[in-house]
Amino acid sequence: MAAKHILACVDFSEQSTRALDEVGEYARANGSKVTLIHIADPQAFIPPQAVLEPQSATDETAHAAELATLRDQHLSDLEVDIAIVEDHAPARAICDYAGEHGVDLIVVGSHGRGGMERWLIGSVAERVIRHATANVFVVRR
Repeated sequence: MAAKHILACVDFSEQSTRALDEVGEYARANGSKVTLIHIADPQAFIPPQAVLEPQSATDETAHAAELATLRDQHLSDLEVDIAIVEDHAPARAICDYAGEHGVDLIVVGSHGRGGMERWLIGSVAERVIRHATANVFVVRR
């Protein structure tokens, strides 16, 4: 059964950008709608010089512009929505969004971290696989 709504997770890494080619191929073959989602961490490290000038609106605008560029480069002939969600827990935010918006397939890129690095940093892809109610497709590096 083909997915009607694909949630493509974008963290602006090479892996997530490469995954968009897979998303485009699948969506074109099946007539699927695509949503590009970026999870912005509102509690991310902020350099001291940035405290005087709030950047959240600018960051959201910049993220939306980057997502639009990726949409135009990889998914130009498809129905594509853009979503930016602020949350410090990306996997949870992705799973929640998918559940609330009737997503059939979640696509994430894998950074391929292993061992101590994965233990320290964690794996968003792994958490999404464990907690999502929709199918999850991981594009390996």
